[in-house]
Amino acid sequence: MKFYLIVAATTILFSSCLKQSIPDAMLASKESSTGGSAATLSYELNGNPVKISVDGNQNLNSYRLRCEKSVGFYVLSGLSSSGETTFLFSTDSLTTGKYTYTGSYGNMFFISYNGQNEYAHYPSDNLSFTITSYDKGHISGSFSGKLTPLITAGNPNNTYGTPSSVIITNGSFQNVKVFY
Repeated sequence: MKFYLIVAATTILFSSCLKQSIPDAMLASKESSTGGSAATLSYELNGNPVKISVDGNQNLNSYRLRCEKSVGFYVLSGLSSSGETTFLFSTDSLTTGKYTYTGSYGNMFFISYNGQNEYAHYPSDNLSFTITSYDKGHISGSFSGKLTPLITAGNPNNTYGTPSSVIITNGSFQNVKVFY
C-alpha cells in the first residue's frame, strides 16, 4: 500500500512540473492533427492575383477565411486587403463534388475587389466550386467562373457593366475550417 501511495505522489509531483496541463496538451495535439496548418484561398481576377492565408485554427467570431453552416446552405467567405469573396453552397449536407451558381438563378454577390462588386447577374455569368476534399471539418478544392461588375448601386435599379467580363481563374482553397 505504501508503494502505491509513493507512486501516486510522484506522479502528481512530476505532472505539476509540466509546462502545459494534460488537458491543454491533449487539446493542442487534437488541434494540430485537425487543421493547425494554414488555410488558403487564392485566385486570379482578370489576371490580378488575390490570396488569403490564415492560421488553420481560427474561431468563429474572429476569422478571415471560413466556411459556415446555416439553415439550408453553407457559406464560404474570405476577407483580404483587396476585398471579400463569398460563395453559397446550396445544400443541407456539404460533400465533395461540384457546386455551381449561374446568373439565371437571380442576382448574387460573390466578390468585392478593390471596391468593385462582382455579381452573377446575366445568364452567361457563373461561378463553380468543386470540393475535392472534406476531411476532419476542413474543405479543399478549386473554383472558376465569369461575373459581371456592378457599376452603380441604385434604388430601385442597379447598373451593371459588360456581361461576364470579370474572369475568375486558378481558384483554389485549401484546409478551410467548416463551422457547424
